[in-house]
Amino acid sequence: MKKLVIANRGAGGIGKSASVKAVYYLLKNRGYHSILEEWQYEAETGDIKAIFDIRGVKVGIESQGDPGYDMKEAMEELVEAGCEIIVTACRTKSDTYHKVTDYLGDENGYDILWAAHYVYLAPNADDTRDLLNARYAQQVLQLIEDRIADKL
Repeated sequence: MKKLVIANRGAGGIGKSASVKAVYYLLKNRGYHSILEEWQYEAETGDIKAIFDIRGVKVGIESQGDPGYDMKEAMEELVEAGCEIIVTACRTKSDTYHKVTDYLGDENGYDILWAAHYVYLAPNADDTRDLLNARYAQQVLQLIEDRIADKL
């Protein structure tokens, strides 16, 4: 199977990390076994790095994608762990973008699928954002399943 990174790319402050964490919660709720879980800050409120086993395929999740974060170290850990699919957040340019394109793409041979979650910035709309993030997570899970089934 060809390796794949699904990079949720967007500007700062629009909920990229929350949508990637929604993928993590969906995998947990579907009963997939997690090999690694590391919360950066408080559990369930901070960023998460995790690895799941989905039908024998290691899938890495990294929700932190802000400039200044040592994303390469996190990506190195996922690559060294043998993750064939990585789901991450990253900005549209600068260092996190280049860590995806240069480190994962060029150096490690991952196909890159640029994704974008639904952005709903209305005030006091947490329930709507949660619903939209859940839908995004379902789409990402379908992409993961399609890659495992060699359809994508």
